[in-house]
Amino acid sequence: MLLIETLQNHRTKIIESFREAMEFKAYTDLAFNLAGDFSQQPTMNHRFILGHSSYGSHLGLEDTEVVVSNLPTIFSPIKGDYLLSFVHQNQVSLFEHLFFDLLKIVITNQPQSLSGKKQIDYATIFQAESKEELVCKLIEREINEIKYKNVGEWFNYLYKIVSIPQFSKEEMDKIAEAKASRDILVHNAGIINQIYVQKSGSASRFSDGEKIDISGGYTRDVWELLSKVLLIITDAVIEKNSPA
Repeated sequence: MLLIETLQNHRTKIIESFREAMEFKAYTDLAFNLAGDFSQQPTMNHRFILGHSSYGSHLGLEDTEVVVSNLPTIFSPIKGDYLLSFVHQNQVSLFEHLFFDLLKIVITNQPQSLSGKKQIDYATIFQAESKEELVCKLIEREINEIKYKNVGEWFNYLYKIVSIPQFSKEEMDKIAEAKASRDILVHNAGIINQIYVQKSGSASRFSDGEKIDISGGYTRDVWELLSKVLLIITDAVIEKNSPA
């Protein structure tokens, strides 16, 4: 029953985490819109100063005067280039974190699923104060190794240790593309390369050298897919381990 309770708590965490992620986007959009509407009132000819010199003098930055009525024009690229980028990076990171937390719950409940062919260095054994601590270290090592593999290998490992319905290739490719998009935003300034194309498979949306675009309904669609997949896995594991 402890396993079921842990899984149910994890299910709640998935829902809460993705709710908060979507609400962040919604409330930030609302703040932009309200500020834009407010700035267009007839009396909104006020000005304010962005004090770049107080923190960016080493970059040669000077203070910038902003006219409040110009805020809608200023907000447009901020929403497109920064807000959506942050939203996408956050929800993909959430998915990875919650997926591997779930994997850890499952492996901890059945440590015999760990690979029996891997070697353990003596230091790891001697430094562990108990068998339980040693098993925890082995689980952490196993999960860290899986994290560096591709999305398909993540799920193949999951299917190997727990018998649950498998997702379609289309869904797997879309998750892989979402992760590849996040990696491009973080590591390649949003410019598509061959690594993105290779990782995305049939779900690739761009060609080498193009600039990534995550506007429109993309972040919403990814949010829905990632949260749905996590809940389906968790519910399947709960059902698998529930008393008959």
